[in-house]
Amino acid sequence: MFEDRAHETSRRRFLQLVGAGAAVPLVGGLAGCSNGGGALGSGNAAGGSELIVPTAQTPWLDAYRKLAAKYQEKTGVKVTLREFPYDGLYTQMTNAVQSSNFPFDIFQLDEFGVGQFYGNQWVQPFDAVDSSFTIDPQVLSYANLPFWDAATRSSDPQGKVMGYPINGNMDLFVYRKDIYVELGLSVPKTWDAVIANGRQAMASGKIRYGYVPRAQATKSGLSVTYEFMPVFYSYGGTWFEDEGTDWTPTVDTPAGRKAAAVYRELAKLGPAQPQTVGQAEVISLMQGGQAAQTHVVAAAASQFQNKDKSQIAGTVGFAEVPAGSTGTPAPTSGTWSLCIPKGLPPDRARAALNYIKWVLSDEGQTLFTQAGGIPTRRNALSAGASAGTAAAYLKPLEDSIKDVKPSIRWTFGPAMAAETEKYLSQIASGQLAPEAGMTALQDAVTKVVKDAGYLK
Repeated sequence: MFEDRAHETSRRRFLQLVGAGAAVPLVGGLAGCSNGGGALGSGNAAGGSELIVPTAQTPWLDAYRKLAAKYQEKTGVKVTLREFPYDGLYTQMTNAVQSSNFPFDIFQLDEFGVGQFYGNQWVQPFDAVDSSFTIDPQVLSYANLPFWDAATRSSDPQGKVMGYPINGNMDLFVYRKDIYVELGLSVPKTWDAVIANGRQAMASGKIRYGYVPRAQATKSGLSVTYEFMPVFYSYGGTWFEDEGTDWTPTVDTPAGRKAAAVYRELAKLGPAQPQTVGQAEVISLMQGGQAAQTHVVAAAASQFQNKDKSQIAGTVGFAEVPAGSTGTPAPTSGTWSLCIPKGLPPDRARAALNYIKWVLSDEGQTLFTQAGGIPTRRNALSAGASAGTAAAYLKPLEDSIKDVKPSIRWTFGPAMAAETEKYLSQIASGQLAPEAGMTALQDAVTKVVKDAGYLK
């Protein structure tokens, strides 16, 4: 869901290495020889094992590297991160499912893929690895993301715990405090107010862009779809009639059309070709002082505050995403899940679960937060939110927890995402009018759901 193109210049060389089976070390020397278990490790912590973990090039990757390195320091278990472009990570993991030698000890699943992996039993419940496992009550659920109920094919808390959340991404509203002060603007509570503020900022000549939403489609995952959902939900939009019982798509409704029209207006305030604006471009335009406002994943917040890289480090403000006609904000979960491949040898599965539980421990989450990651543990988030200006973005994120909405996370999620990405990018860029675009999307999603056997 969150691509980062900082490594774009070396992507070709990286893919050559991956094709040759090379691992990307966490830090210098970290991918050195293991004391046991061969190239992939035995999964036995006492034997000095190695955990192979695929991960994406995301805004929170540096924080994750530090977390994994600390685990090695504490336990002697080497954690080797294999880094892939965001578009490629899902493909690597689906290919791994077909592998008989289990190349990865842990899967890192974006939300659009959890339903497929859970529903197809490509990962195993935590209590299958440890029969005494119970979910830690401090772990945030993000609209029940850790759970999967096979009967309803949904994230029902009556189901099994299939994964733990890592990096509690939800969108935050990000704005230039200095420009707001100069123009006498108020932090907007509605999307209409956002648009009005953006137009006024551009008319003043003080800023190039009044808003920069993500509108570039991705080939595998959620890009424009993810940024559209806080708008969609806040106008009362829903994907289905009654998830779990009636899977009739409800995309093309007055609420859906209104949300699409609003998203198009937001895109008009940005670059002339919105379909070229991905997450990296949104972050770069804000950092470079060219945009007055945006909404973007919380994991990018620390980049805006980095005085070495950001021109707005001292003038950036954060708030919960605005509301639509419902009057309630609808921040959408964009949280990754750490899961254990089904069929992994028991010793490796236990080692994987030990690592996952430590990542969500007080110690792990404190370190992750300090490194710029977004904590997924309640007490760590609360502590970070009260820590002052250094992590000013954590307070609105904490406020957002009560309003969080689920992302696309059904068994047909990847097929549905391919359609939402295509049509929503065309709507945002003006290639399709909102009404026509949502009608086309309704038809496309209906076909996806029928093909998946959810509708006759």
